[in-house]
Amino acid sequence: MTQTLLTPSIIAKEALLALENNLVMANLVHRDFSPEFQQKAGATVTIRKPATFAASAFSTTVAAQEVVESSVQVVLDKFYDISAAITSQELTLNVSDFRTQVLDPMMRAHAQNVDYQIFQAVYKTFAGHARATATTAVIGDLVNLVAQLDLQKVPPSERRVVLNPITYARYAPLDAVLHADKRGSPLTINEYSIGRMFGADWYMDQNVPTYTSLVLDAAGAMSGAAAAGATAATISALTNAEVVAAGDVFKVVGSDKGYLIVTGGTVGSTVCVITFSPGFDGAIADTAVVTFQKTSKNNLAFHKNAIALVSAPLAPYLGGVNSSVETYKGISCRVAFDGDTSAKTNRISVDMLFGVKTLDKELGARFFDYG
Repeated sequence: MTQTLLTPSIIAKEALLALENNLVMANLVHRDFSPEFQQKAGATVTIRKPATFAASAFSTTVAAQEVVESSVQVVLDKFYDISAAITSQELTLNVSDFRTQVLDPMMRAHAQNVDYQIFQAVYKTFAGHARATATTAVIGDLVNLVAQLDLQKVPPSERRVVLNPITYARYAPLDAVLHADKRGSPLTINEYSIGRMFGADWYMDQNVPTYTSLVLDAAGAMSGAAAAGATAATISALTNAEVVAAGDVFKVVGSDKGYLIVTGGTVGSTVCVITFSPGFDGAIADTAVVTFQKTSKNNLAFHKNAIALVSAPLAPYLGGVNSSVETYKGISCRVAFDGDTSAKTNRISVDMLFGVKTLDKELGARFFDYG
């Protein structure tokens, strides 16, 4: 039987297939690709955002709107490598065996890192939020999360919810969750797909982060009334020396929306001045109760176009290094072989360059679980 020589190109193609099969979060977000070679860590690329329109009342003639695709800049600041020593015997394996013994473990590690980096880049950028019941899990918690997306006017198609393993374990015994896999079809590998319910596709991801808050009080109060559109307020009835930090979120009586802290500070004399986004969607009364979210698991619900993962091909190595760059479904990786004749060893290297950015903060919401 003819033996297929394992070249960097063959291995890179197999590596991308293995990566695709192990990704969760990266398969659920908007993926873009920069075709320009010789990108390097820290480079900035520009990607297009989908066009948006607004409905207008018709009188005598239509008001034609231009199809304008806005753009956003993404920094390719995530450059990761996995290198491993391999034997000459392993290089003589067939493609299937080499993938099982070497590539699959390497690409599982890459997949875990890509998902982790996506979460770390975006989870503190969303203002909308809902919280789980502190003691007993009830299906209403999940319905309220989807309702938050509705309040934010998130399009009903391509909604995804990604849960921390502990959060999933709390809700898994509920009948609606237990049988969710009987509805719809999964978008990623079955091991991580929970199923479809309440108009969204639900998944479990081991990289869902824990949100850490330095706010000790669950609730404070508005110190003075605020007008609709206000993006600053003074919050009273807090504990001295606690810290309200950027990325914290709150809700206030008089509004169903969530708000994201832009600037906060250390509480003094039980008071803290904050700025936040978006602006209040209505007038807020003096002394209205303000509820902060405390340390908890930070699950995410979002539309596909809320988050962008952008990959770019690295330039092939120079100087005679045996390497190849391949791309599959918007993800690029570079594979290289080299050897050390003095130590009689070979080495395989698989590296990736990518960036992550929140495209639209209104298209996502956080689900806090204190369980």
